[in-house]
Amino acid sequence: MARLVFYIKRFFSRLRRPDGFTEWYYPNGQLEHKGSYQNGRETGYWEYFREDGTMEFRGSFRHGLRDGNWELFHPNGQVMVSGNSKAGKPEGTFERFSESGHLLERSVYRNGEQDGLCERFYPNCQLSEKGRYEGGKEDGYWEYYYPSGQLKKRGRFINRDKSGLWDFFDENGLLLESRNFTENQR
Repeated sequence: MARLVFYIKRFFSRLRRPDGFTEWYYPNGQLEHKGSYQNGRETGYWEYFREDGTMEFRGSFRHGLRDGNWELFHPNGQVMVSGNSKAGKPEGTFERFSESGHLLERSVYRNGEQDGLCERFYPNCQLSEKGRYEGGKEDGYWEYYYPSGQLKKRGRFINRDKSGLWDFFDENGLLLESRNFTENQR
């Protein structure tokens, strides 16, 4: 019951238009988040914490929208995601990491959508796949790899659909099949 009362009080206190630096706390007394408001909107650098005190995410706001570099963290403290936002939308290069700190994905965003080069990696740091996105959809030439690094398949996407000739390989690099995809096939 005490927890419910805490969240109800917090909800109504947030309806006011705060100004200046503020800190919010969990019922156990642990810092939940801290940052500044200007005219009731988040502004500047903010930090958010889990109930156990570990960092959850941090970054900057401008006029109440994410703007600038943002980082999200795994519970063990390793960076989970790092990237920039502009007016509340992802913008530029984003990187995603495993709990052990290995790079899992590097993608480019424009206007909040994946748009540009995307590379994904296996936990052993070997390239898993690479290609391009346009407007949030796979578009253009893509390559996929086995965990050993050997090419697995390659081909083109048009608006997220496989198109044209695709090649499929075994783990030793031997061409297994070449298949031509039309508009109605995936």
